[in-house]
Amino acid sequence: MGNVYVRIGIYRYAYHTDLDCPALNGKPETYQGREELAEEEARAQGLRACRQCKR
Repeated sequence: MGNVYVRIGIYRYAYHTDLDCPALNGKPETYQGREELAEEEARAQGLRACRQCKR
């Protein structure tokens, strides 16, 4: 398992493998940036894998 990306702010439900994923970068009114985490840490925070990201 490697590193993944998560949104900073509200509407944070999934972790992302694709930096261009629209779910990662969408909702500009609530977007406060993104951070990189280990996939294990993202799962420990209750986040799931994004279904829109390219694998």
